Amino acid sequence: MAIKKIHPPKPPKPVDRLQNMKTVRPIGKTKWVKAHWRWNYGTHKWEWVLGHWSK
Repeated sequence: MAIKKIHPPKPPKPVDRLQNMKTVRPIGKTKWVKAHWRWNYGTHKWEWVLGHWSK
């Protein structure tokens, strides 16, 4: 079993920004993922990810 890394605590998530419009669905994609905040472990900052298609 791998040893888990100990990370410093994350600051609270910022307030959500406006959602972007749903785009035309690409072939092979089925699920629309709403825009959201994602923690970047490299820079230790929250980054805003625009809505996108998944699967």
